[in-house]
Amino acid sequence: MALHPSSSITTLGIKRQIYYLLNLLLEWASLIQIQAKILPALVIPLLATRDSYIFLLNWFQRFPQYKSHDFYISGESYAGHYVPQLAEAIYDANAVASSNNHINLKGFLIGNALLDDETDQKGMIEYAWDHAVISDRVYHEILNKCNFSSPKPSDQCDTALAKYFDVYDIIDMYSLYSPTCHVNSTSSTRFSKIQGIAPKFLSKFEGWFRQPAGYDPCDSLYTETYFNRKDVQEALHASVAAKVHNQRWTHCSHHISLWEDSAFSILPIIKKLIAGGIRIWVFSGDVDGRIPVTATRYSLNKLGLKTIEEWSPWYNNKEVGGWTIIYDKLTFVTIRGAGHQVPTFAPKQALQLITNFLDNKKMPSAPF
Repeated sequence: MALHPSSSITTLGIKRQIYYLLNLLLEWASLIQIQAKILPALVIPLLATRDSYIFLLNWFQRFPQYKSHDFYISGESYAGHYVPQLAEAIYDANAVASSNNHINLKGFLIGNALLDDETDQKGMIEYAWDHAVISDRVYHEILNKCNFSSPKPSDQCDTALAKYFDVYDIIDMYSLYSPTCHVNSTSSTRFSKIQGIAPKFLSKFEGWFRQPAGYDPCDSLYTETYFNRKDVQEALHASVAAKVHNQRWTHCSHHISLWEDSAFSILPIIKKLIAGGIRIWVFSGDVDGRIPVTATRYSLNKLGLKTIEEWSPWYNNKEVGGWTIIYDKLTFVTIRGAGHQVPTFAPKQALQLITNFLDNKKMPSAPF
């Protein structure tokens, strides 16, 4: 859900004197051949994680000149699951891998990230109420009917949540104050529902699968048209198998209807990697209603980390770019005025964020 060709993709950063930002679009499918001969003696339970790890091993086999470089991973949205999971797989594999298969993992950066079902869902509801999106009645009804620490919602909770999602039929969940798209099109404005995807309460509702917009609220319509052009598909060497079944390219497959291995919480992995010395930064666009800053703050507080430097503003040139707090071995940064996918809404601030992350420097505390 975090990979949108029109806006942002998972970025794997390799640093050595200068930064090489390698935009590697990983399709979480069976396109990657498993080469058992290079796998260490390690069990990687999640299919997407395993395939991603094998992809990286193969990539470094093909481009060995990068093996000694520092390695970073970044992503947004559902990357709050698969980036830490991939980092954990690399971290665990490095303990038993040969030097030939060692990946020099240094850290990861995740934004508006799905981290913990309980706190993410609680934060989404509180954010909507605090930003005058839902009424007091709907807010209190959800609080009374829903137990987000439970794996299964009650029927009464489902009814209350439906009223919450009704509001996001008329405004953009991904960017609270952006306009919505009014272009007539046969393209779907929503993703298909996938049962079992995190967070499990909210993923039952169609409103959860609305597509992100960005500066142009009709952006997803344009990209769907673009990627279905014959010349574009030929240039990308895209599979033509779909044409046999008269299928179009879409932002999310309508044939995936069940997700069986979605974790309730990624926080245990983050704790483990913090203890292992992996650099971790989390960022949040503060006008996103999908995985809002409120949810992320609840999730990070659940880690129980010691505060090293208190909440304070950071600057992008003369303007406040957002706010930051530094915990013991984890940094949290907000980006003022940005929606769900920060680089789409605030590219200058996003560039400063990733530069400071790679340089391992704090965000600027004064105008410059």
